[in-house]
Amino acid sequence: MNDAAIMARFDGRGRVEFLLGGFEAMASNKIAAFAFEFGYDLHLSEMPTKSTMRMVYIRNDSATARLRAQQTADRLRGGGPLLPPWVGPGPQPGTTRVMSGIEIAAIRRRLVTYEASGAKGLVVLAALLSFGFLALAWAARGSLGGVIALLVVAVGLAVAAALVPRWLARWYEKNRQLIRLHDRERHGHVGPPPPPPPYPGNAVDRRPGEGKDQ
Repeated sequence: MNDAAIMARFDGRGRVEFLLGGFEAMASNKIAAFAFEFGYDLHLSEMPTKSTMRMVYIRNDSATARLRAQQTADRLRGGGPLLPPWVGPGPQPGTTRVMSGIEIAAIRRRLVTYEASGAKGLVVLAALLSFGFLALAWAARGSLGGVIALLVVAVGLAVAAALVPRWLARWYEKNRQLIRLHDRERHGHVGPPPPPPPYPGNAVDRRPGEGKDQ
């Protein structure tokens, strides 16, 4: 699915649906990036079959989303890119890195997945694999070298099962802050109006006519 075909779907209608089959699923992060620019939120993501992915987007009618969509339309009319790069914080303090809209969309989707299921799936998988390798070690108890190797793997998986929730919690908080910073800087954050400037020439706020010799 090319860019023009994706953009044509986000034409202001209330609901947009994509049914991606085969290699088209590789465009899911691009679709998510386009949807965000045009002011749409992911409503549903599922796999009806093993080879297809269904994504449903709903138009976000909040003032922020509508402003973002208008900014996108204005930028495109002016010949600008649909997904301009964003300079975000780098892996080390004080450094920066250039991130694409598709990369941001991928992080956003992973955050939504984590919020929905947490670390449960990975913990269960690591625990099951650990038990599986323990069973293999018992079955291969006649070979000392094989038993040791299988036990090392089993213990490593058990440790991973214990540490995965902490790792993912740190990853989630770090990337949640990254997305908040991106949304605030990249698409504009409307805050309270600044205070009025003081009258020039004097540090004291003085109304016109005050302080003059009578």
